[in-house]
Amino acid sequence: MSPPNPELETLVREYLDSEKKEEESEVFGLLLQYLSHLFEEDSVEPIFLEDVSAYEVDDFLHFFLEDNFPENFKELQDKSKVVFQKFFKFLVKKKVLEKEDEKEWKEVLK
Repeated sequence: MSPPNPELETLVREYLDSEKKEEESEVFGLLLQYLSHLFEEDSVEPIFLEDVSAYEVDDFLHFFLEDNFPENFKELQDKSKVVFQKFFKFLVKKKVLEKEDEKEWKEVLK
């Protein structure tokens, strides 16, 4: 049986509310900005968790941040990686990732 495929924004809000880490919302705002660029900005379709693979996380961490924030890229990258590691644990706990996706996320976030 496949895990559910929730909307990414719903999961992010649930994570931020449960962790009481509203300061991490900046990272997710940047991630959603990156994803909306990837999935056509004008689209009103929601972005689902299955749309965000380890590839997108890796691309965000290593290219999007550097291209858009060269002056503080390393700081943003380090902060984002820590936030994504915690978010990944949250996703695993909620059982919303496929096993293969879990392996790939682990690899990208190590």
